[in-house]
Amino acid sequence: MLLLMFCAMALSHGYLCHAWLLGDRACFKTMLPEYQCYSIKSPYTNTLLHYPLSPTKQNIVFKLFTKNNPTTAQILKAQDKSSVTASNVDIGGKVAFVIHGFSSSTEEDWVTHLVKELLQKVPNVIAVDWRKGAKGPNYFQAAANTRVVGAQIATLIKTLGVDPANVHLIGHSLGAHVAGYAGEKFLSKKIARITGLDPAAPQFQSYNNRVKLDPSDATFVDVIHTDAEPLLKGGLGFLKRLGHVDFYPNGGHDMPGCNPDAVVLSNFFAIKDITKDISCSHLLAQEYFIASINDKEFLAYPCASLADYRKERCTSCGSGCNHMGYNATTSPSGMFVLDTGAKYPF
Repeated sequence: MLLLMFCAMALSHGYLCHAWLLGDRACFKTMLPEYQCYSIKSPYTNTLLHYPLSPTKQNIVFKLFTKNNPTTAQILKAQDKSSVTASNVDIGGKVAFVIHGFSSSTEEDWVTHLVKELLQKVPNVIAVDWRKGAKGPNYFQAAANTRVVGAQIATLIKTLGVDPANVHLIGHSLGAHVAGYAGEKFLSKKIARITGLDPAAPQFQSYNNRVKLDPSDATFVDVIHTDAEPLLKGGLGFLKRLGHVDFYPNGGHDMPGCNPDAVVLSNFFAIKDITKDISCSHLLAQEYFIASINDKEFLAYPCASLADYRKERCTSCGSGCNHMGYNATTSPSGMFVLDTGAKYPF
C-alpha cells in the first residue's frame, strides 16, 4: 500500500513509477479523466526498453495562433478547459496542428512559415512544442516519447470540444508518428486528416502498424517521402507507403539542391540535431508542404512503383492525378510521383 501511495504521489507530479513497481508499464495522466499506462512489451519494442516520459517531464506546450493573434501565441493546456475559454480559438472552425520531429522545436523557421501560410486557410493553428521530449536525451527516448505527445494532443482536441472532422494533424519525422498516436485515440469518429512529412524510419519502419503512422489513424492519411532510402545510405525517411496517398517527389530521395546525405547507421543514434548538413532531403518535405498551401500546385502522376518512375513510365495522369501537399485529395489513392525544382517554391 505504501508503494502504491508513493506511486500515486509521483504520478501527480509528472514522474514515472519505476519498472520494478509497475512491471513492464509506466503510468501517468495523459488522457482525461484517467491515467494511461504505457507498456514496452510487443508491439512497443522499438524503443529498446525506453519508457515514454510524462507530459510534465517533456514540458509539452500547445501554442495557439489565430487571425486575431497571428504571431504571438496563446498557450493552451491539454487538461484545462479554462485555457481554452480564455483564448481566441474558434471552436466551430477547422484546426490544424503542426508537430515537429526529433531534436526540433516550434522556434524553427519552417514552423513559423507553415503557421503563417496555414492561417490563410484555417482559423486555428496549434503548434505543438515537445522540444524536451524530442531531444531524448537520445533518439530511442525521443521515439518512446511520441506516444505521450500523441495522447496529449488527443486530450487537447477533446478539451477544445472541436469536431474531429475539422482536425488536420501535420507532423514531420517523429512528429508524423506523434500524429498517428493522436489519431488512434479517436475510434467512433476519426480525425479528418493526417499529413506525414517524411515520417521517421529508424525504429519504426519494420514494426507493427500500432507503433507507426498508418491509414487507420485518420479518415485521410497523406504522406510525402523525401528521404526514402536505407539508413546505411543516409536515408531517414520511410521507404514503404504509410497512407491512403503517398507522394514520392523526385523518386523519394536525394532531392534537387541537396548533397548526398552522410548519415550512416554507425553514428546516427548519437546525433543530437538533424540539420541540413546531415539530411537536407529529410527536411525538404517541410518546404514542399509549405509551398503547396498558397504558392505552388504540385501535380503528381500515378505510379505503380519507383522502378517504373526511374524508367519514366509515370508521366501522364492515366487513372487520375493528385496534388502533393495541402491540396491532396482522398481520390485517387495510391502512389504518386513528380519532379521538383531545387529552390522555393520548387
